[in-house]
Amino acid sequence: MAKLLALSILMPFFINASLTSTNHVRVAILAILIIIVWRIILRMARAYVRLLKTDALKFLRNDDGLMLDCTDEELLEAITQSALRRGNITLQKATSNIKPKMSTGTSFYHANSSSGDSFESNNSSFNEHNATLLRKPQQMMQQVGGVSSHKKPVLTMEPHYILKPLRLTHLHQETSHHDYNGAKDGVKDKTKVYRGVREIAFYEALAFASRLSHLIASCMEPDSNSLSTEGRSIGYILSCHYNIFRPSASSFPDAYTSNGGIWSIVKRVKDLCTSADVWNRLAFLVAHYAGDEAVMSAFKSYIDTCTTLATTMISLNKISDFSPDYYGVVDLQNFNTNEHLQTTTASLSHPHLILGNITSNFRHPNIIDIKMGTQAYEPAAPESKQRREIQKYTKQEEFGLRIVGMRVYDKVTDDYICKGKSFGTSLMTKDQVIGALQMFFCLDGDSSKTVCPSEIDGIMRKLTHIKDWFENSNSEIAFYAGSILIVYEGNATSSTSSERPAVKMIDFAHVCRKQGGDEGYLKGINTLLDMLHDIRNTMP
Repeated sequence: MAKLLALSILMPFFINASLTSTNHVRVAILAILIIIVWRIILRMARAYVRLLKTDALKFLRNDDGLMLDCTDEELLEAITQSALRRGNITLQKATSNIKPKMSTGTSFYHANSSSGDSFESNNSSFNEHNATLLRKPQQMMQQVGGVSSHKKPVLTMEPHYILKPLRLTHLHQETSHHDYNGAKDGVKDKTKVYRGVREIAFYEALAFASRLSHLIASCMEPDSNSLSTEGRSIGYILSCHYNIFRPSASSFPDAYTSNGGIWSIVKRVKDLCTSADVWNRLAFLVAHYAGDEAVMSAFKSYIDTCTTLATTMISLNKISDFSPDYYGVVDLQNFNTNEHLQTTTASLSHPHLILGNITSNFRHPNIIDIKMGTQAYEPAAPESKQRREIQKYTKQEEFGLRIVGMRVYDKVTDDYICKGKSFGTSLMTKDQVIGALQMFFCLDGDSSKTVCPSEIDGIMRKLTHIKDWFENSNSEIAFYAGSILIVYEGNATSSTSSERPAVKMIDFAHVCRKQGGDEGYLKGINTLLDMLHDIRNTMP
């Protein structure tokens, strides 16, 4: 290839009969230089395409492995900082009594918001009157799952948020006693080490998928999992690589800010011209269009990886409808200041995940937390951990679910009946589990408290949508130790009785990649649907 290129360039010189001996020497030197340059271009192009493939493969973890490279401290820091920026925007809008939608423009894959919601431009002082509402988050009285004496409680924040406590562990803290199973056996449980940042990363991925799904979907073949001709274009693939796989290496962080102006464009051009990466990309383009087999073969492998990632993004976007609204992370230590904007992940003292309060639209919410799946532990968990989880509820594998807790409004006493973990683990037969669900729907006694059949129908429809996602769209993700939260109005005569029941997937700290999807979670959904169907058949 190099010889043909050199020959085509030098041909006009050879057919010129007037060439002198000096000219022949010059032509020879020029040919040698061209060959050398071409070899350098090939070397750069092949190195760059290997980099593309390596970076992309980082996002395709091994089977039963983490979906996040927890050894990459820079990536973990970028994820957490993105979540903090998102949380800051949420707090500022909350103080203005504006309910923010999921801010997809501040994903950790981009240094700043493409929509103009950059935290720098919104760094104004809080409204003092409204900030008072944010100074005292209260313990969530409706919490039914994750309640324990050694765990921090979930908090509520006006007007419609919950604050879920997080434990963020870093590489230098990996030997902390918190990462062990305590005095139980002294065995280190590595599945606990990064569960805080893993849950943040999953919610950030949902936000990222929501923003990119329309772009990725437009580059996929209809009814196919392959990239279209447009999707396979060099420019699109390189753009994806530049903006997705190497966020920390972005050389134009200020290009899209709302207040960057002409200087941000100048800075972008300057950075691009002085970046070694741009020359590697140009070398790759030249080698690819010249037909270098090594480059084209490696690039095909990269495209296959991109296709897998694209389908994952589309799949994650579909699950957004089944998960709570996500608003970022806040450090309660610096709750009413702007100090958390400059803090590092390691210095966070009381980090909390900001989620939408699923119960906020209900006057008397009836709530049940059901842990889904045939196993409540990751495959990488120590054997001692696995044994303990199995012993907690020996019917988990058979049913594919376990009732963690529930809270049911009693109209007569104007109070709540609460059931905890011990109640759920005592249900050893299918009839007992059905009986517990009947209690949740007030079907175990006074008919005046009985739930409206349409509530159960609505819950079953939403569970069926989740089931369809697991059957048709999920082929690589397992939600170990995840739960489904069901909420409906407990007082049918209240002014909010028309509020539709809510069914949400929660707890994403132990999400892993698993080829074939999550059959255990799917089994739990089928079991729950069968039980609700049996209950519904007993009603008029």
